[in-house]
Amino acid sequence: MTDTILAHGPQLSKHRIEALVDGIFAVAMTLLVIELKLPEHVQATSSAELLHVLGELTPTFGSWVISFLVLAIFWVGNHRLYSYVRHLDGPLTWYTILMLAGASLLPFASAVNGRFLSQLAQAVYAIVMTLMAIGSLLVAARIYRHPELCSHPMDKATFVGVCIRQGILIAVAALTVVLAGQAPGMANFAFMLLFLVRPLSNTLTRRLH
Repeated sequence: MTDTILAHGPQLSKHRIEALVDGIFAVAMTLLVIELKLPEHVQATSSAELLHVLGELTPTFGSWVISFLVLAIFWVGNHRLYSYVRHLDGPLTWYTILMLAGASLLPFASAVNGRFLSQLAQAVYAIVMTLMAIGSLLVAARIYRHPELCSHPMDKATFVGVCIRQGILIAVAALTVVLAGQAPGMANFAFMLLFLVRPLSNTLTRRLH
């Protein structure tokens, strides 16, 4: 038994990384709302003027909704992945940290995307989302391919489902960049496709089996 443990390197408690994940996601979700503030120089003396001011915050509010949804999706997804894990090794730890790097950057990317309606701003946002997706894919692959890290092995259908969901997310992120070049300000509507990610991935997974 000792030889087996040494062969796979030191065992790291999953509870420490789970606490780090929860903390970073909580901070990132909180930071998102900082951009939702009324301009200090604006004096709205009537409901119509206030409505106009609130209307100017629509892109920022839309970016907040999408970013909060994305963080929630990744937090739930990571929680499900770690339900398989008994302990971590070095690669699994660093793959998780890679995903967390994207999560910590999302408030910045959301602010850029909300303030500047341009293809470059959309690309910044898409790159951060892609970073998170790649990190999550690497975590899933490590768990699936190394059952010795798990309290119970991840089955193939679950792994395929994760790959499909993250692949769709990356594709949607790329689509928004293309759309931003044609219709700045409208590209974020493509993120509504994220609501279809899980149903679509479940359908595709069933067909593959």
